[in-house]
Parts: sequence; C-alpha cells; structure tokens
Amino acid sequence: MKEAQVLQGLNLISPYSTVIVKTEENDDVKKLLDLINGYHPIFIEKYYFTQGFLYIETKIPFLWREAAEYIQKLAKNDMTYEKCKEYVVEVLIKQRVASMSTIPIMNAAYKLGYEITPTIIDEEILQTEKPGYAKTYNRHHTVGCGKGSEIIYSISSSQDSKIAKEIQKDKWSTNLMISRLGLPIPKWETLDSKSQIDEVWSEYNKPVVIKPTGLTGGNGVVVGINTIEDAKEAYEFAQKAINQKLRQDWQKKIMIQEQVAGEDYRLLVIDGKLEVATKRIPAFITGDGKSSIEELINQTNSDPQRDITSPSHTLKPINIDEPLLNYLEEQKLSLESIPKKDEKVLVRKVASMSQGGITEDFTDSVSPEIKYIVESIAQSIHAFVLGIDVLCKDITKPLTTENGAILEVNTMPEAYLNLFPVLGEDRSYVADIFVKKLLKDNETKKIVVVGTMLEDIPTLLRKSTLLKPYIGKDDVVGEYKEGEMRINGLNINKDLEKWKAIEGLKVNASLDVIIIHHRDWEDVKKTGLGFNNIDMLIVNKELAESDEMRTIKKYKKQINKIKLI
Repeated sequence: MKEAQVLQGLNLISPYSTVIVKTEENDDVKKLLDLINGYHPIFIEKYYFTQGFLYIETKIPFLWREAAEYIQKLAKNDMTYEKCKEYVVEVLIKQRVASMSTIPIMNAAYKLGYEITPTIIDEEILQTEKPGYAKTYNRHHTVGCGKGSEIIYSISSSQDSKIAKEIQKDKWSTNLMISRLGLPIPKWETLDSKSQIDEVWSEYNKPVVIKPTGLTGGNGVVVGINTIEDAKEAYEFAQKAINQKLRQDWQKKIMIQEQVAGEDYRLLVIDGKLEVATKRIPAFITGDGKSSIEELINQTNSDPQRDITSPSHTLKPINIDEPLLNYLEEQKLSLESIPKKDEKVLVRKVASMSQGGITEDFTDSVSPEIKYIVESIAQSIHAFVLGIDVLCKDITKPLTTENGAILEVNTMPEAYLNLFPVLGEDRSYVADIFVKKLLKDNETKKIVVVGTMLEDIPTLLRKSTLLKPYIGKDDVVGEYKEGEMRINGLNINKDLEKWKAIEGLKVNASLDVIIIHHRDWEDVKKTGLGFNNIDMLIVNKELAESDEMRTIKKYKKQINKIKLI
C-alpha cells in the first residue's frame, strides 16, 4: 500500500472516514495522536493499532492522508518527535485547517450531514513564497457538494461579494460607505503627511485616534491622543507599523479620527441578521499582592486557551512590547510594580484579541437601532458574514454623537471571539446557523451503487414511478464508474485515481446528482462508500445477503434509502 489507505465516508469498519497507515504501534506516534486528539474532536474520532496498521477514524481524512508519510517516519525513528510534531501541527494542521474560526464550522457541517472537501489543493500543502501563488488556497474547503455547495475560508465564504471584501479591507473605503448610508460616524480624514496634522488639529475634538487604514489586529493604532506632539509621534508609530512589511498602496494610508467614548464591541451579522454581540475587553492582569506585573503577565499567559501552538486556542498571549511598556509608564507603573490583591491593571489601551484581550457576551443587550444599523451595512455591501466593530458607552441605546459610532467592518472576522466568549453565554451554536444559512440551497442527491447493474442507473432513476422520478430530466448528473468521470453520460476524464475523481465531483457546483459506483463489496473495503451521508444506496440483489450488507444497514441515520436491484 501507499503511505495511507483512505476509506472515504461510511465504510465497512466505521461510520467515520478511516485512514489506514502501515506502521507498528509506537509510543511517539501515540503521544502525537493524543496531543492532536486533545485539540478538538474534528481531528480524531478514534485511533487504534492492530496487526501492523494504525487506524484513524476522522471527520477530515485529507489531513491524515497527508500526514501519513511523516507518521511512518516517526514510527521508524527516521524523524524525531519534535520534527514530526512541527510538520503535522505547525505546518499541516495550521495551513490546512487554520484556527477556531474554521474548526467549529467544519464540525457543524459534518454534524449537519454535509461533506467537507479541500477545494483547490487535493494533496500536499502549497508551500511557496512566489508572488501570486497564494498559500491560502490550502485553507479553502467546499462544504456540501454539487449544486448549492459553497467554499469557505475561515468564516468567509463564496457568498461574500467581491465589493464587500474590497470595502472592508480599507478603513478609508469603509468610512466612505458608512457615511454614504447616512449612519453615525466620528469626524475623520486621511493624512498625506505628518505635517498635515498642524493644519487639521484645531478642527478635531479631543482625544483623537491615529491609525493605518489597511492594517488589522490593532497594529499601528494609537488612541487617547490629546496633544499635537503625541499625534505626530502616533503618526510615526503608524508609519513604522506599515513599514514592517512590503505593503500595497491602499495599506499605506494613515487616518485621524475623533475618538468616541465607550467600550469596544464586535457584532457578527450572518446572512443579513445579527447573531452575536461580544464586548472586547483590553488585556489586563489582576494583582495578588505579591507578584510583579511581569510575573502576573506570565501567569496569565500560562492559560491553555492562550497557547497559540494549539490550533484550538481561543485567546492570545499578552506580549511585552513598546506600547505595553509605554502604557504602564503613563500609569506610573513598570513591569516590576506589584499590584495590590485583586487590583485590576490594564496593560493595553486597545481592546484587541490579538493583543491579549478577553471577551464577554452581550448578544441579548443590543438596542434595536444598533441592530438595524449593522444589518444595514452587511446587506448593503452584500456580505454574507460581517464582523462590525462598534464603540459605545451603552450598547442598549441608539448610537449618537454622545453614545458612540461604527469603527470598522471585516468580512473574515475571527469568529471564535464571538462563539466562545470568556464571560457570558457560550454561542458556539452560531456555527450551525452559519452552515444552515450558507447551504440552504444545497440539495444535490448523493447516490452510491454497489455491484454491476443491467440498466443505466441515471436512466432508471429518471423513469416515471407512481410518485415522481427520483432524478429530474434536466438534472445534471456526475458519476464515477469503472475509472471514468462522467457528466450526463459523457466521458469527461479517464484513469483518475478513484478518490480524486470522487472529490472532483464533490467540488463541482454544477451537479444536481452525484453517483459513485463500486464494483462489489471488495471495492468498498478498499475505498469506503464515498459519502458521510447517502440519499440512496443501490445494491445488486446478489450482494444483498452478506455480512457487508448487514454492517451497512447499521448506518440507519446516515443512509436515507436502500434499494435492491
């Protein structure tokens, strides 16, 4: 066998896809699998060793197909544990699955009965620094299959309009759109140079904010500016953040904006409806009366939720850097200061998750006016998912000059901050809402055939019955049969590996019906049935009285109908 045998979907061993790797039982391999199993159930449902093989039951078999070679090397001592872990976790998992903004969506899709298929890259991750070769292609996945399926990249999807993505990435264009809708926004403008601050300074109520328009995660942002000298320093800080990497022109703009008073909220709109509202709280530590601020930061960072080596982390560590030190100095504190017991010390001005902040759920507190504002923005720029940042004193009241304003929007928000707040109600169920809304038009029929049939299956299923044909006369039918990929009976490609042909059909959004043919049960033993859930399983009568058929009949929840021919 190759590095791995993949039983895709329901199979004769398990209701989960099963990856079989030829390797003896090994403590280092078990240690690695236990580590990954602890991240999230989506990675491993169960694993075991038997008769010289490792069996991994999983919801995302593509991951283990790609990891198999490295597991074998680890088992043979051809690779160290640390090196294997670095590849499988740091490279493969993080470039294929990314983060807790992706994992809950994949898990929800599987739970709701949909297929999950890598969209663009079929095997091995794309690793390149060449301009124009996007490594992000590794993280594009098709959920559902056939017509009505959609592509996700984190919580962003193929339902988000191009114009929404263009507007959201630049705070300048976002502010223009908010103004165009007549929605409340603090006074702002872009600065062509540091010297322009002298010209506009008197026109702004203080304090002000200075920030790059094209960076994320609070990079280059300075708030609470009250003097022109501080404003010029902030401009230089924003420029420094911009110049850390090669930037495009749209990322190089710097803006000044009146700072509204209030607290920071991220509101998540899905398919035009506000689903979650989360307060973002700046990073802080709480004194114990004996530890220094530096020691307290280190203690805070020891929280497993802040372990960024885990793909399932939901918080970020607090990094000690220049802005943190400067903010402590403003408060007449240093890393060596020892706060009193239960004394709360803010170490960041900006309420950013990427800078160590935490979250609190406020979904049930949002005023109707704010709800309509954020839903208006999302619908107007045609964003299926939109994270909208609001700064306000009281989220239960309308946005006004006195109460707050919209800050920015994001079509690919880090949704885990909304789904898994540190304080308040867990909102992980929103991943289910996202998938249901995204795939509301995905009704492609998934049919599996086992055994040789005298009659052409699409023809048979198009025939009139007492009720109605199972396949409509105008339906587009994709098939894998005897090494061929066919669409409406026409041979499209030959000699594709079976799994590649099946995955090719799954990501083909023109198909109303997908049919996978297997010669016999031995064929099924080698590859699995092909789908996690099956609308109709057609079995040759001669194969019906068998142990294999009795095994398959146990999957009552995942096979809608069984037909013997």
